[in-house]
Amino acid sequence: MDQRQWQDFLSSEGAIWEDVDTPSPAAHFPATEADLHLVDLSPLGTVSVEGPDSQKFLQGQLTCDLVTLPDNHSTLGAHCNPKGRMISAFSALKLSHSEFFLRLPRDLAPIARDTLGKYAVFFKTELQDIGDRVRWLGLQGRNAPARASELLGLDDLAEGELRVFDCGGERAVAQVVSDQQVALLVPAQESKNLWQRLTASADPAGYCHWLQQQIATGIPQLHAETSEMFIPQMTNLHLLGGVSFKKGCYTGQEVVARMQYRGAAKRRLYRARCTSGEIPAPGLEIYGEGEQSIGNLVVACRGEHGTELLAVLTIGKVATGEKLRLADGRALEILELPYDAEADPLA
Repeated sequence: MDQRQWQDFLSSEGAIWEDVDTPSPAAHFPATEADLHLVDLSPLGTVSVEGPDSQKFLQGQLTCDLVTLPDNHSTLGAHCNPKGRMISAFSALKLSHSEFFLRLPRDLAPIARDTLGKYAVFFKTELQDIGDRVRWLGLQGRNAPARASELLGLDDLAEGELRVFDCGGERAVAQVVSDQQVALLVPAQESKNLWQRLTASADPAGYCHWLQQQIATGIPQLHAETSEMFIPQMTNLHLLGGVSFKKGCYTGQEVVARMQYRGAAKRRLYRARCTSGEIPAPGLEIYGEGEQSIGNLVVACRGEHGTELLAVLTIGKVATGEKLRLADGRALEILELPYDAEADPLA
């Protein structure tokens, strides 16, 4: 089932599509009061990394430590250029030392594949953008891991854990993202059947439903527009387990380590909200009380109380209480993150 067929199917299930003719269409469904939702994650793509040297190759490229990560677990991570700027950021799923999946926005998947592929020529590994062969679905709500385990016939799932399961005779993977989100990597041809089976217990919801929760938990997400814009610490990735300062060398490591050990970061990730209106695009400049940009938007979506967003902002400007605004004049209200943004990951 290709993307057009999938869109037609979900339309018959009540979906209304946004950006339907773009590479990252997003479905919307009527809001419900259900405590468990089945979410279409069409805007997310997948890069597979397979072969006997896959872990060795990725360990020398990514910010996260895959050697100490157990099989069937996941971690956040990034791939940087030599200047320490993130080309891509993702959730890395490790099935074994020879098989990995990277979950990231669909528009960033070919960039991640191509840039990583430049370093893979001397390793027995193969990188593919498999977004046309698989599809991501999400289960989101209270006790999502336990509910997912029950619905999929799996043993209890723990946070960060992966579990392979049978999906119409094909292999699928369940990933516990948090205590409220479980991501399902499903063969495209089986996605319709699984969707119909799961909607008996979970109400359909669109991608924005998922993204709101990611923003609320302060998890950054890069897009093509923000590729090579931020150093990992600017997006708080080091506070979310996505950067290892003990694993040794990887591309961009010297810059990332120097920023951490010298405490030189002048910008970091903030959660914010503004009034409803057009959703601001990734990379959009953000201003303080002057005319000079003090940061950039990372990701945004519609929320119950306006537009919810994450942005990389100048720490000093936020600390002094400057009034912040988007380029269109909408004022930003800074909100709390669920983790300590001033924590020292080296402590």
